[in-house]
Amino acid sequence: MKKNKSGLIIGVVVLAVLAGLYIILHIHNSKNEDSSEESKETTALEVNTDEIKEISFASKEITYSFSKNDDSWIYVEDESFPLDQDSFKEILNKFESVHSEREIENAEDLSEYGLDDPDIKVTIKDQDEKQHVLEFGSVNDTTGNCYARMDSDDKIIYMVDSSLKDALSFSINDLAEKEEFPSITATTITNLTVEKPGEDTVSLVKDEESATGWEYRKGSSVKREVDSSKTQELLNAISGFTWNSFVTADTDNLSSYGLENPVKIIVDYQITEEVEGTDDGQNTEDSTETITTDKEEILLLGNKDDSGAYYAKLDSQSYIYKIQSSSVEDLLNMDPKELVSNYVSNYIFADLDNVIITMNENSYEFTKKTEEKVKESSDDSNESDEASSEEKTETETVTTYYMNGNEISIEDFSNFYSIISGMECQEWLDNLPEIRDVPEFIITFNKENGIHLVTEYYSYDSNFYLVKDSKGNDCLVNKMKVKEFKDAFSEFLSEQNK
Repeated sequence: MKKNKSGLIIGVVVLAVLAGLYIILHIHNSKNEDSSEESKETTALEVNTDEIKEISFASKEITYSFSKNDDSWIYVEDESFPLDQDSFKEILNKFESVHSEREIENAEDLSEYGLDDPDIKVTIKDQDEKQHVLEFGSVNDTTGNCYARMDSDDKIIYMVDSSLKDALSFSINDLAEKEEFPSITATTITNLTVEKPGEDTVSLVKDEESATGWEYRKGSSVKREVDSSKTQELLNAISGFTWNSFVTADTDNLSSYGLENPVKIIVDYQITEEVEGTDDGQNTEDSTETITTDKEEILLLGNKDDSGAYYAKLDSQSYIYKIQSSSVEDLLNMDPKELVSNYVSNYIFADLDNVIITMNENSYEFTKKTEEKVKESSDDSNESDEASSEEKTETETVTTYYMNGNEISIEDFSNFYSIISGMECQEWLDNLPEIRDVPEFIITFNKENGIHLVTEYYSYDSNFYLVKDSKGNDCLVNKMKVKEFKDAFSEFLSEQNK
């Protein structure tokens, strides 16, 4: 009997629990009827963007306001700001049709959706003074959608693509229309100069007198020929110059950015263009002529920001930007040892008028003469005097080599001259050691209105010769290489004396 009574009591308790659960679920479902989530796609907002006359974007930190003036948009807080019209219109076009993937009706607590204090509030006003306000709250971690509200309507919360909110999270400087760098390539550059306050000016100069075509200069005393391919590689950085970000259109306070006394990178270059030629009245076809114009751009560099980017501007442009330090560091820190040509005097004899070798108190001048000569005819071509007179005379270009006015063999000359032109520097010297001896031999390279280089060779130690040139460069060359030249030249002279 007691067991039956206990079972009855347990049954009553279970029934009461189930009844309570039923009541709780019923109340919860009733609330859900009032605040329900529908998973259907609807349109939250449609706007004719051509009719918008004002729009503002308010975040928790700042508000950006824009108004339309004729067909152009201006930034209200600073009408001089160079607003990129295309970029701004891309943002406006996002409001043509704002789709909602889901809707939440009758939401009671806006804080659950981040809409009690929205992250972004967009206010749109059209030409008829009709206004829409679109507020963006938090992002749903599960769906990735952003909660949004239209015109302060608490009855419906929209779930829109979060990429729309991301697109509206901009800084005003992101919308600046950046001025472009001129199109400059390494092949068009004729001179690169770096000026740092309080330091010697450093330049890379295109120099016809240089064996390599380029020369490194520092101040008024240092001049070194540099390798053309290494120079071109360095100059390629200029063609890649781009602004990292816009800073300001206000250039009245350059000192704030370290630009009142800036580092300068000066680029001299040339542009070649086709222009219409002069019509002389005889040529009926369109005529053009090629014109080359000298140009110059000056890049001004100021302080660095926390990320290491430089505040910068072009002297010819209006605004201040940032430029990545990696774009300019190699130019600012040019090391001639990394650019210098390894050759002491890499001149091709065909480009020279003469070469003079002075050795053992004797001087040897090497020259050449190039002329057109009649080709020698073969025996088969002389069939008759009449036939030969009708044939055109064939000529060929002949170059004759001379030493002190006497003809020499080009093969004999090349045997020792190839060693001279291939003489490599093992080490360039910044501090010249004291030399009291006279040079063992001197080689002078000449071309009228162009090249004039004197190289003096001194015995230095057991491993090297010291070479001093007339441009102020000093370097060490391998002693065995010099011996190879001296032996080849002695053998050449011996052949000439037979």
